[in-house]
This record gives sequence, structure tokens and C-alpha cells, in this order.
Amino acid sequence: MRHLSLIPFAGMMLLSSAEAVDYKEEIRPILNKKCFKCHTGPKAKGGLRMDSADDFAKRIGGDDPLIIPGDPGKSILSIKAGLPASDGEAMPPPPARERGAEPMTAAELTLVRQWITEGAKLEPGDTTAAPSAPAPGAAPMVAELHDWSNTGGGSLKASFVAMNGANVTLRKEDGTQFDYPLVNLSAESQALAKKLAGQ
Repeated sequence: MRHLSLIPFAGMMLLSSAEAVDYKEEIRPILNKKCFKCHTGPKAKGGLRMDSADDFAKRIGGDDPLIIPGDPGKSILSIKAGLPASDGEAMPPPPARERGAEPMTAAELTLVRQWITEGAKLEPGDTTAAPSAPAPGAAPMVAELHDWSNTGGGSLKASFVAMNGANVTLRKEDGTQFDYPLVNLSAESQALAKKLAGQ
């Protein structure tokens, strides 16, 4: 069972994992149940094999990434798993759903996104899948900070990462990233999140 800690957002409390998500114990069972039917063996759909750790690892970062470590908002896995069932790009696709394939639940998708945020590591302590550091002398990438407020009147400076269904993912100035319920944001902050998400 996961241990949870509380993260305050100007007077409101959020649940966040206090320990790293474990790929073998938590993520692989989700992929096994929801993705392996189409993405296993030499005839895997789209050439994406998720049953082979070596093949799967090649799609974490690299030239043809399924997952961009540290960024679930740009990772194809979390984007397509989070699309509405009616979207032809959703995973599993509508024809597979008609044959009984089930999409990830909101809780499963949140856990997968947390794993990606933490670096999409396949082994505990693995650092090979972590985002690479900028080259010496290169300017660090700094996301624009915005003023966010919630319905309770609290405020926070953070950059926008992604909007995932009913949650918005924000990154604080110290680099801490977390999901926050969209409905708990003020009307102005909800509008800002939708604008930044391209909606």
C-alpha cells in the first residue's frame, strides 16, 4: 500500500506520493492488464513491445520516445491513455474497446503519470531514464511562472505542465510537480489552465 503525504496549496491540502512509484510492483501490472493485449510479441501493434523490458526501455527517452521522463504532458503513453473514448487516437482505440479492451482508470492513469514525472525508472534507483542535465554552459530551460489561485482564496506561483482530464499539473519554483483538481481553482485560473492546454 502506498503511503501518502500532504502538500499544501495556500490553505488547501493535496495528496501526493511520499515514495517513488515502483515500476515492477505498480506500473507493469497496469500495462499488463491494459496494454499487453496489443503491444506484445513480434507482431505488436505499431512495433511497440511493452512485454520486453529491453524494447520498452528503448522507447523511454531517445529518438522515438513513447515516454519523456519527467514530462507526462508530452509523453505519448499518458496523452493517448487520457484521451476520451470517442477519440480515434485514444488507447485502447475504439475498435479494441468494442472487443472488450479496457482503458486505464483515472487512478491508474494518475499513477502512470506520477511514475513518468519521477523519471520513468524501470528499476529502483535506476538513473538511466532520468532527464539528462543541460550541457555545461547551456542556459537551463525555465518554464514561465503564473499566478494560480484556488476557490479558497489561496495563491501560488507555478508553471503549467499539463491538463489531464479533471486535474491540472503544476510545477512550483523549486521543481516540485503535482496534480491539482481543476474544479478547485478559481475561475480565472481554470481559464488560464485551459488556455495553456490549448482548449
